[in-house]
Amino acid sequence: MKLRHIFILCCLIFGLLCPVFAKPLSSEKIVFSSNRDGNWEIYIMNPNGTRQERLTYDRAVDCNPVISPKGDQILFNSNRGGTRDLYLMDPDGRNVRPLFGFTNAYRTHPEWSPDGKRIAYAQRALGGINIHTANPDGTSVELIVHLKNAHSGYPKWSSDGTEIAFVVADEIHWASRQIRFINLETRAQETLFPDDFPRMSEPAWSPLENRVAFVWFKPAVKRKSLFIANRDGTYLKRIESFIANTPAWAPFGNEIIYTEGVIGSNSQIFKVNLISQKATRLTDNGSNDTGNWFAPKQLPVSPSMSLLTTLWGKVKSPDR
Repeated sequence: MKLRHIFILCCLIFGLLCPVFAKPLSSEKIVFSSNRDGNWEIYIMNPNGTRQERLTYDRAVDCNPVISPKGDQILFNSNRGGTRDLYLMDPDGRNVRPLFGFTNAYRTHPEWSPDGKRIAYAQRALGGINIHTANPDGTSVELIVHLKNAHSGYPKWSSDGTEIAFVVADEIHWASRQIRFINLETRAQETLFPDDFPRMSEPAWSPLENRVAFVWFKPAVKRKSLFIANRDGTYLKRIESFIANTPAWAPFGNEIIYTEGVIGSNSQIFKVNLISQKATRLTDNGSNDTGNWFAPKQLPVSPSMSLLTTLWGKVKSPDR
């Protein structure tokens, strides 16, 4: 316990003495976690899989990394302070500091709001797992979702910042999983496909449109596949038959990265082009898990109408 206090205190003192002037990323990058070096650490790479660089060096488990919208900070989950909590670091891996200082809280799955002014995360408290939001400096914490008879997790902001998608676990029965949306102004909640087989998880909101990618186990295909649907549940499509996990969108909405188990090679990161349906493998060492895909704001962010038309024409229909 003393060592834990000393670690947190050193982080706080270092942060006070050395103001943060992080140089933001100037090109597209994918941040991810991997155990390729014997321990789960944070890495960064180009969108084509080149220049895979390790950012963290700690005996703890570092995972769930997400790059801020400005590209100047990486938010991630780590148990280096003794329990799982949220940490910030510069894009080059320097200046690691606990977001909330010294606490005994158990926080996971951080997510930046589109404007970078708030973060969302899951926290174990009040007899369950709930969704909270806070400022990036750890202040103004707000409880967003608390379910009496279920758990909530995997929060993801909508592209306009008005809603958060999240997973509801164990509400219908043990091991059930549903995707729900909460309006941050009215606090009204709505479930995606409430009457279907409830084994949906890991939502990822498109950065450009009102569409959500998610993982769904369906009895007809007997596997976890990657699906895309509009926010209202229309235009549901299955992306081929990948056994996918942890999807994340490309900044321009034309590709998705995800993880998939590879025989003899653990879990690897792939990206799939939603027009051509071509999948490209990006990693090959150890087990890997996706974080998010960053692009500087000055790059174009509007897909052409021809891209969107081709997209829905190419994606295969699901097995219902």
